[in-house]
Amino acid sequence: MAIRPTPDPAAPRCIPSPRDRQGIVLLTTCDLAGGRSAELLRLLGSVQHAMQAAPLTIRHYILLQRAPGGPPAELLAAAGDTSCVMAIGDRVSLSRARNLLLCRARQEGALSRALWVAFPDDDAWYPQGVLAEVNGLFSAHGSLALVTCRYGADPVPLQRGAATRAFRPLRGYGDLVRVVSSNTLMVRASVVEAVGGFDERLGVGARINGGEDLDYALRALARGNGAALVAADPLIGHRDRMPWVRSRYFAGSLFALARAARSRPRLTAQMLRKLAVGVSLLALRELSARELREGIRAGLGGWFTPAPAISLPDREPVHPARR
Repeated sequence: MAIRPTPDPAAPRCIPSPRDRQGIVLLTTCDLAGGRSAELLRLLGSVQHAMQAAPLTIRHYILLQRAPGGPPAELLAAAGDTSCVMAIGDRVSLSRARNLLLCRARQEGALSRALWVAFPDDDAWYPQGVLAEVNGLFSAHGSLALVTCRYGADPVPLQRGAATRAFRPLRGYGDLVRVVSSNTLMVRASVVEAVGGFDERLGVGARINGGEDLDYALRALARGNGAALVAADPLIGHRDRMPWVRSRYFAGSLFALARAARSRPRLTAQMLRKLAVGVSLLALRELSARELREGIRAGLGGWFTPAPAISLPDREPVHPARR
């Protein structure tokens, strides 16, 4: 499959990985007091199964929030020796948590050795073959910066060699905006190093709810010169998209699109489309008039907010409970 990047004159030159890079870095955070330990165990089990089914090297970084007593023994056992489990006593935003995980992966040297990085939620999971097939895509196409797909409660397993049929080159920004999520965002590790961290103004628990995954994907796509593959099928497991997602994350998504559109005019259509979605949510009574006004005000603030230059510090931000 030939990768044909979407031409974008504003995008920097693609940052390929050195040929000796191998392996996958996964970053997951879990609110231990939120009652999703069973879902996290399911994710860990799917990762272990992927490594048993194919010769994959996976380093999984897990940050447990609201875990003053440290990680439960059951989680440590399920994580295995290939994981790094960390625990903090308080609760931080999703973007902050991912930046802590990225810092730890960078300090440990995993980012400089890895081929690609993914950001699965604690209630996501990987069905048969998907990690191996995506790994094959990044290995085969040195210019490939980003891979994404849909998620669903009944994901489609990938048989060996099926990725070439499941994925196609990104045809435009709309393909990315309609599909990408934190669970389905898979980025070349060298691009992650260039992009840096997540914008901590965005995301669950931050000042502007949501949008941190779309913002990161757009920044990664720019760094990768538009070289991306997308699949229309749900290839990663996660509960089906809930109706309230559009209204809850409206402001964050608009912020990400508005900021990106200022330097990449081709994204203006997606920004206007998001504004139209907001109006439709008002008509459907999924947003009140006040919520729509506040969402538009916060979202369009992205146009006047420069892209973050978030470097990953060398210091260790949290003490690992287990390496």
